Amino acid sequence: MLILCEKSFFAKGVEHNLRITYFSNSQRFLYDFQHIIRAFYPGAEVKFGHGGDIHFEAHFEGMKVFLKLQVQDKTIQKDFILVDDEHESKRIFGRNLYDLLKQETKRELPWGILTGIRPTKIVYPLLEQGLKDEEIYKFLQEGYYISDKKSKLLLKVAKNEMNILSKLEPSSACLYIGIPICPTRCLYCSFSCHEMTRQVKSLIGMYTDSLICELEKTYQKIEENKNRIVAVYFGGGCPAVIGIENIKKIFTSLFENLEKDHIREITFEAGRPDTIDEELLQYLVEINQDLNVRFCINPQTSNDNTLKIIGRNHTFEDIKRAFAQAYEYGFKNINSDVILGLPGEDENDYRKTIEDVLKLSPASITIHTLSIKRASLLRFRWDEYKFMNEETVNELLDWTQSILEERGYVPYYMYRQKNMIGNFENVGYCKRGFEGLYNVMIMQEKHNIYACGAKAVSKFVYEGDKIERVFNPADIKLYISRMMNIEI
Repeated sequence: MLILCEKSFFAKGVEHNLRITYFSNSQRFLYDFQHIIRAFYPGAEVKFGHGGDIHFEAHFEGMKVFLKLQVQDKTIQKDFILVDDEHESKRIFGRNLYDLLKQETKRELPWGILTGIRPTKIVYPLLEQGLKDEEIYKFLQEGYYISDKKSKLLLKVAKNEMNILSKLEPSSACLYIGIPICPTRCLYCSFSCHEMTRQVKSLIGMYTDSLICELEKTYQKIEENKNRIVAVYFGGGCPAVIGIENIKKIFTSLFENLEKDHIREITFEAGRPDTIDEELLQYLVEINQDLNVRFCINPQTSNDNTLKIIGRNHTFEDIKRAFAQAYEYGFKNINSDVILGLPGEDENDYRKTIEDVLKLSPASITIHTLSIKRASLLRFRWDEYKFMNEETVNELLDWTQSILEERGYVPYYMYRQKNMIGNFENVGYCKRGFEGLYNVMIMQEKHNIYACGAKAVSKFVYEGDKIERVFNPADIKLYISRMMNIEI
């Protein structure tokens, strides 16, 4: 039953001043309840309870569910029946909530009711069952309300991911080395990444020693679990800021303890051009002679004004020089990150960025849709900037896929984040043969991920796809204290 009255309260855009509450007499589907609401009202404050500008209620009576939406003096109600299958019941709940929200907001979401950050995982079982493409599209569109374009992109990425994973042994694993330090903190970044202050700089030596200490313990776990590391990833911020001598110490530890013959990829997130120098390039290119080093130079945008706004102390010319240097030293596997939806940018700025980056001919390009992290400076300064609307972002994502595929890039991995503009996606594209192995493995959670460093999260996969996560402290001082058993 559906009861409607009055006109919609929704206004397009980010609703930062809107207070929304939701309440349920059951714990079932609470995650989906909250996150589907958030997807329709981006930026709004959404809390469990009563009151607010908009209020949702779910009442469970056995297999029957009553949904209610209250907006000022208007009420919309809907009831429906669940089934014995819990997964299907979850989809039924999501679709009915979506229908109610669509009626109120007059909006449709490209990703429908999908709330997870790893969308390709729902496609894997369908491919393993041998379903045809048309059958998979139908399931995604009718079961999750995913749009036709997103369904096709999702299936394409899932097939590429499965092809990559099929070449791995069950014992294959990854090693993540986290160095969450950057020269400056970007406007959109959370507080968990440390800015290179005088205090942080004074801790770098101890941090490196702590990291190596944790690595030594991790090598033992790898051996005990009979795992073989096939991909190593240096990330967390801008790893190069700790200096070449500390980087050499970490690599020495790795090569003294890991079987180099099994390592198929080492990713080094150099990130900004102001952290890249000839010593770093010379050292990494020596490693690249025996191993595949995936070197990341991340412009985010080619607009110098935007770079200033987001807190970068470099220009796009610096990015071009970093690329030229890397090519001169012989690097072929270079990745570039680009962010769609940056503050102050319009459609032309973004299109120019993609064209400018394509001229640099990186082996892979990762397209991120701006995510408004709760602890970021941008979250608190949102009203100072203009942003592209959701329709424009969606059109640009489609355009990006089209132009990158025309230039020989294929979408090989995908993930989504909370609080993304338009509830869209991040997609990694690459030239054939340059797929980022670590990226696929971390997203699909089929293999163990050993993670060392502050803010690092290890993932251990057990029978039945059960996953155990082990979290390290995000604060550098606390991390050092725990690893070295000292007070700082």
